[in-house]
Amino acid sequence: MNEYHQQDSTIPRTRFRLETGVEVFEEWATTASQHAKNAAHKALFAMVEGTLFRSYRVVDDYQRPNELFVIVKDDLVMKIRINCFDSFGVVHIGPPAESARFRDSAR
Repeated sequence: MNEYHQQDSTIPRTRFRLETGVEVFEEWATTASQHAKNAAHKALFAMVEGTLFRSYRVVDDYQRPNELFVIVKDDLVMKIRINCFDSFGVVHIGPPAESARFRDSAR
């Protein structure tokens, strides 16, 4: 009799890696406060470890199915692009109003 035996209660998952957009992040970081940089790093780490969708409010960009907005904090939004099954990139980071202008201008 073939009996299913689960050896571990966790399912192994692929970790994402930041592959593109480092220059976007670095440019933003030159003028950002330390508090904002810490919050953004925490969100990026959540994406890498696979907890972003549980830890942050995430809004899909319905015009670009592989891109989404991450509400990092009240005054900070990061737009990321899922490049493939294991990598992502930062498309934009800044205040929510800037992100809306960026979204509208990128059409």
